[in-house]
Amino acid sequence: MPAPLANRFIHLELKVDVDQWIDWALAKGLHKDVVGYVSHMKQDLFTFDPKSSGHAFATPRTWEFVSQILVMEDEIGEETALDLISGTIGDGLAVKHSAFRKHAAKLPKAMDILEGKVTKLETKEVGALYSLVISLAYELKELHLKKHPKFWEFMDTAFDFQMKNMQVELNIMSAKTLLKNFNVPIEPDKMKNFDKFYEKFGKYIFATVS
Repeated sequence: MPAPLANRFIHLELKVDVDQWIDWALAKGLHKDVVGYVSHMKQDLFTFDPKSSGHAFATPRTWEFVSQILVMEDEIGEETALDLISGTIGDGLAVKHSAFRKHAAKLPKAMDILEGKVTKLETKEVGALYSLVISLAYELKELHLKKHPKFWEFMDTAFDFQMKNMQVELNIMSAKTLLKNFNVPIEPDKMKNFDKFYEKFGKYIFATVS
């Protein structure tokens, strides 16, 4: 841009904030495999390189496109979805995300965990667990909005499952998502596992949501 033309604009430098984007993505209900992936691989939210000749790269905008593609995957097919994702965030990142999803697909369904049908994780690939945490949070949010009669039982089961199967950071992420992002309350007197959960993670959780 010629200097006289540039001088007619106000120039501001903006940076991508991953935590703010995740808050936005959760509020918008983006696909769990997008929110889960970016939560784990924060550096992949924005991959623009001005020296690269490639046309596709990851940005907050293009990750939303990926979410929309995944919603249509059953209709358009897995191969077409991967092609579209490659054209959205780039070939290399599309392959990484596809590998992440293959691990996530081996994990149990959220409702099977909440109903107590699954109590132990056979696969503990950390990246994929981020997707499972988001899936559980989405499910609990819907159950709370619907005022499901077994909501507190499901909530208690989720906390117990996560304590036994997941790392500290994932337990904190789960509680933060429910409390801060989804405004799902926690009532200790209705949850038999709350005291144990609070003893382990309370000081971390309430530091992030205050």
